[in-house]
Amino acid sequence: MKQNRVQAFFNRVTTHHKTILVLSGLLFIVSIAFLPKLRKDTRYDAFLPAKDSILVQRNQLKTSFGLKDPMVIAVVNENGIFNKKSLQIVHEISEQIKTIPGIDPDQIKSLSTENNIVGTDSGILVEPFYEIEELSNQRALEVSHSIDNFELYQGSLVSQDKTTTLILAEMLDTYDMKQHEVYNALYAMISQLDKTNHEFYLAGEGAVSGYLVKYIDEDAMRTNPFAGLIIALILIFAYRTVRGVVLPNLMVLASVGIALGLMAAFGVDFFVITNGLPVVLIAIAVADGIHILGEYYELAAKYPLHTQKELVVETMVRMWRPITITSLTTIAGFMSIAWSSYMPPMVYFGIFGALGVLMALLYALFMIPSAMMLLKPQKSRVFKSDSQVDSFGTFMLKFGHVVVKHPKRIVVLGLLIIVFGIGGALKLLVNEDRVKNFQATEPIVIADRLINDKTDGTSYLDVLIETPHNEDLFKIENLQKIEALQSYIETLPHVKGSTSIVDFIKKMNQSMNENQKAFYKIPENNQLVAQYFLLYAASGDPTDFDNYIDYDYKLANVRFRMNSGEYINEKEVINKAQEYIDTHFKSPKIKATLSGKVAVDAHWIGKLGVNHFVGAIIALLVVLIVAAFSFRSFTAGVLTVVPVTISVLFLYTVMGIMNIWLAVGTSMFAAIAIGVGVDFAVHTIDRLKYFLREKKLPITEAYSEFYKSAGRALLFNFLALALGFSVLMTSSVPPLNQFGFLVAVAVIVSFLGSMTLLPAIILITKPKFFINKKTK
Repeated sequence: MKQNRVQAFFNRVTTHHKTILVLSGLLFIVSIAFLPKLRKDTRYDAFLPAKDSILVQRNQLKTSFGLKDPMVIAVVNENGIFNKKSLQIVHEISEQIKTIPGIDPDQIKSLSTENNIVGTDSGILVEPFYEIEELSNQRALEVSHSIDNFELYQGSLVSQDKTTTLILAEMLDTYDMKQHEVYNALYAMISQLDKTNHEFYLAGEGAVSGYLVKYIDEDAMRTNPFAGLIIALILIFAYRTVRGVVLPNLMVLASVGIALGLMAAFGVDFFVITNGLPVVLIAIAVADGIHILGEYYELAAKYPLHTQKELVVETMVRMWRPITITSLTTIAGFMSIAWSSYMPPMVYFGIFGALGVLMALLYALFMIPSAMMLLKPQKSRVFKSDSQVDSFGTFMLKFGHVVVKHPKRIVVLGLLIIVFGIGGALKLLVNEDRVKNFQATEPIVIADRLINDKTDGTSYLDVLIETPHNEDLFKIENLQKIEALQSYIETLPHVKGSTSIVDFIKKMNQSMNENQKAFYKIPENNQLVAQYFLLYAASGDPTDFDNYIDYDYKLANVRFRMNSGEYINEKEVINKAQEYIDTHFKSPKIKATLSGKVAVDAHWIGKLGVNHFVGAIIALLVVLIVAAFSFRSFTAGVLTVVPVTISVLFLYTVMGIMNIWLAVGTSMFAAIAIGVGVDFAVHTIDRLKYFLREKKLPITEAYSEFYKSAGRALLFNFLALALGFSVLMTSSVPPLNQFGFLVAVAVIVSFLGSMTLLPAIILITKPKFFINKKTK
């Protein structure tokens, strides 16, 4: 827009300031009214679209076999769990769990609920390992002996050293979004148990999801107010006036409140990574207010006789372009996350982050000038006159003298960072582990570690076996293929055990042959397999096998247990298991498909690396295009992305040195860092162009004017962003902690690059965009 049009526009804004303030307030109130409807979703399923093929397949598997990722309670007695007291506790817990809302009472597995298989003269006897009424220490020893002869439960239900036994409880489907309620009820239950000689631990994927809700709530209650306090302190130091603190914070409230309110209004769930969004928006939204107030107080000091309307309009005329460009580039950073990501939580983080920045821009252009019209002209003590500057301005002025004196050295240093950064990018490790969302001292982490150390583990890989005809799974050749699959995958790292219908068949065969270990194998003919199932049905419940085989004996599920939830370990298992399946399950007579948590993890986490680099490239390109179009100069567009490019490359080096994974929380840092960090470059280019080309100042004088005015405002902008993102470093959620650290470092490097490298390049190359023939 031309200058006179811009002035006319803000004249209209200030004339209708009361109407604008009312509309601004109504928009905020209506938006936050939806906040109580905001739902939290901590499931790992949430990282995939509902229609994703592997998720659809996994859900079908859950429907067919009723297998989920359970809550896991470990009962530990270092003296051994095969005694009357320990087994009594297992029984009591198993019974109490059935009464907890959300738990499926028919899907609880423990020594108290599972059956032993014993051969008799008349057939197969299926009976509980023990009845509570007849329990004694002698009976407990007999249960121990039964487990010795039942390989299926060694490691899966009882630890090899017999000090630990597990109780697995699955939730009802209707409670998928209420896992935290179930977790809280279970944790409260075990907390009240008698811990004499016993310890109790609660873990498992279901428990992780449930614990996360409470964890992120407590984290948000701490980090969000802290971020607001930091911003307020920075504003106090910057302007030392009430309006200098209040007005930018109104923008912050609007940005965060409207973004989250609309998220709730549109039915978008609050995911784990969304917890960092309020702090991110707090740090970003305040920047426009800092620049507007800084310019206003400079003009008030320079033109003490101006009316409030003249000061406000002139401020907005000077500031509308840089704050619009910086907002658009920040929006581009957020949207690049949405465009490049396949995962709903990251898509929505990008969309509503961009929406929050857009709201901050609209409130900066409309609400702030309107609110200022309700106030009288005011000077700030830190802006005494046109010639005098405070200590912050003096610091930036000295900073500028160093740049003018050593531009070539600064450019060489920038080139070195680029070289090291490219090397660091090539060494990035993509990895993720759900339990790493918590501090190492949290109960859920301690429980997960103990269960993984003592038993086969809490991470599950499921393999769906499909055959074309009824009772095909009675065929010996098919059972042997399943057994061979189990044997192979159990040799892979971190795979500690597995369960399938084959294990039950082998146990039945052993039981029918005087319990001799030599007969723990698949029978020699199909008819015998069918007969075993008939014999089992005569004594036991045929539904005991529902988790492993379907009613028609066409489909089966094999569940493998891993003692590591790290993606790099899961990926290795998935790749090798798939290679085996591709080689040994080619026949149309039997098919195998990987599924379960481990397969889902490997599917979506594997996309993080590609999403990260695609998002970063998109962000850089969009920023370049927006800047070039806004400044009407391709050179200006290229210069705009130089500092943020260096900041991201520098962070790759930092991540390599500090062994920081490229994971869910950290994968977004590049796009955010680019969108946020580019603000410094935009303001630097805009103001240097103003002093050099429009005011036609000599280079030395232009640089001095830039550093003591715009440089001072950018210093406080930098402090707000760096300290704002640093608040996330106090988060109890390690991924958010790392994300905050990385973006804070990126902001530091972007600021330094915009204050040193960018002016140095302009000084050396003297682009026509900045320097005209009359400039010396």
